[in-house]
Amino acid sequence: MKHGRTNRAGFTLIEILAVILIVGILSTILIVNMTEASDASKSSMTRQDLIMLEGVIESYEDEYGDYPKSWFDPDEGVPNDGTNIGIEALVQALWSKNWEAGGLIEPDKLQNTDGDSSPQTLGDLGRDLLEFVDRWDNPIAYIHRQDYEVKDRMYLTWDPATGEEILSSPRAYENPTTKRFYKHTKFQLISAGSDGQFGTEDDITPFDR
Repeated sequence: MKHGRTNRAGFTLIEILAVILIVGILSTILIVNMTEASDASKSSMTRQDLIMLEGVIESYEDEYGDYPKSWFDPDEGVPNDGTNIGIEALVQALWSKNWEAGGLIEPDKLQNTDGDSSPQTLGDLGRDLLEFVDRWDNPIAYIHRQDYEVKDRMYLTWDPATGEEILSSPRAYENPTTKRFYKHTKFQLISAGSDGQFGTEDDITPFDR
């Protein structure tokens, strides 16, 4: 009788599990790299959006003599302790007096992320209190120089990764060298960045800091 090893067919369970593990690791690395690349792209586009919006606000100041305020006056009926107040006040100003953001920004760039409204029509967009949003669809913070010291204005955002609701307070940025606020005679625009929370390292501004 002739004896010998027969050729083995198929894979063992251990080999199959090893292949699954390797594929899982490679997939995780690929997903992480794609997410990081996406966030980097969104960060760059958001900064360009802020630069464009900054130019629109400068045009408003050229025409009306001051930058739009980042609060609501008492007779407007909107409490200043609500969420997203700064950017909502900016939108109302830019879409008032038939100015329509100087023709440079289309209304489809606006959202009502916190779903609030004013008791009366304040500008040309009806009663909804709309906001400019960044590339993660979170509201951009707008702070007029007179509000640089205000520390209790809250913004409602969402974590892009988990969808978790975040309530945080954007603060005007100071230059660590001069100890003065950046844009100290003007205003600041701030995006919460990829983590959706203001006051963290990934915040995005149109100015270098």
